[in-house]
Amino acid sequence: MRSKTLTIFLITMLSLIAAACGGKDKVKNENTAIPGRDKELYEDATAKAQKGRYDESRLLYNVVITTYADSEYLPLAQLEIADSFYLEGGTSNLEQAIGGYKNFSQYFPTHPKICEVKHKIAQSYMRQMGAYNRDATNAKKAYQQLLSAEQSCSRSEVLPMIQRDKQDVQQVLGLYELTIAKFYINNRAAYKAGESRLRDIISNYPLFGYFDESLYLLGVSLVEQEQPEEASEHFTRLVRDYPNSEFSKKGKEYLEKLGKPIPAAANDNPAPERPSMMGKFGLIIGRNGLDISKDGVLLSKKGDEKEEVKQEALRKPSDAQNATGTRSVRANTKGIVDPATSSQPVPERTVTTPSNGATPTATESDKVKPNNSKDKKEKKKKGGLFGIFK
Repeated sequence: MRSKTLTIFLITMLSLIAAACGGKDKVKNENTAIPGRDKELYEDATAKAQKGRYDESRLLYNVVITTYADSEYLPLAQLEIADSFYLEGGTSNLEQAIGGYKNFSQYFPTHPKICEVKHKIAQSYMRQMGAYNRDATNAKKAYQQLLSAEQSCSRSEVLPMIQRDKQDVQQVLGLYELTIAKFYINNRAAYKAGESRLRDIISNYPLFGYFDESLYLLGVSLVEQEQPEEASEHFTRLVRDYPNSEFSKKGKEYLEKLGKPIPAAANDNPAPERPSMMGKFGLIIGRNGLDISKDGVLLSKKGDEKEEVKQEALRKPSDAQNATGTRSVRANTKGIVDPATSSQPVPERTVTTPSNGATPTATESDKVKPNNSKDKKEKKKKGGLFGIFK
């Protein structure tokens, strides 16, 4: 009896093992490469992204990346993952977008859309910029990225937009440095500290809308430090290059006191325009008026994929696939965050506006003024930052 029971048990076990082994070949592997399946996955992911289902779309894009290493849709999938984070917005998503765009730039340096990607990195930082009299870390990162993009994309059609954004960010950084310089000079008589900030403006931000005031204050700081010869150089430049500025008359007075000749005007340009009282208040609370596109490189905020852009990107897929160091990046890859640039914020109780000594309380704001233009690339922006700089 015991022998019969043992025999039945062994037969049952062998049957179960055989059934398990026999069914193994029937298990479907979702990540098995199937010819033509990469295009279907890509289009399905894009359809979900257009509906705002970004998490689902990133999972499908990631299947393309990890399963179809030779697919022409691989670089597009990586780029649209970064786009999806950019479209979602918010600090965390924008940082992941930056990481995705930087990875794309590293792995596909010869891709046809590389200049748009570099510009989008800068705009990701710009969207995180707050009031000019607060932390300038993101503004500095944006400016460095724009300088790099301008240098490497000198023949790209994106160059005018890069230069426009470069001028806008110069205004924010210039106002940041000027506010700190005026705090040191007016409130503490710390002329050396103010001089350092003003020199940064003169050296790095030639398009700054308050360049004339910066020249004047730098000259005053040097006079107070008993450096009349160098001070006269800045006063001379002020009077010569900005003859109609409100600070030109004061510059002439200093030149006369220092016994220096008054230079002839080099132009008849009008005095630089300044923000109105409401404009000043808007700047303090972070309304910089920056014209930053909310669209990604391939995906539109309205839910449309830029078909003509995608086709252009597909014309040279070999450039992307043959790039040195190419590897796949998963959808949950975190954004690469640059080390924070050290900066010295202005105390709240002593914040000064560029044209008066008022000390209103500043409030941080990451909001960006929306742009309802149908075609951001064809829109010609009048003036510079805040709609007043030429």
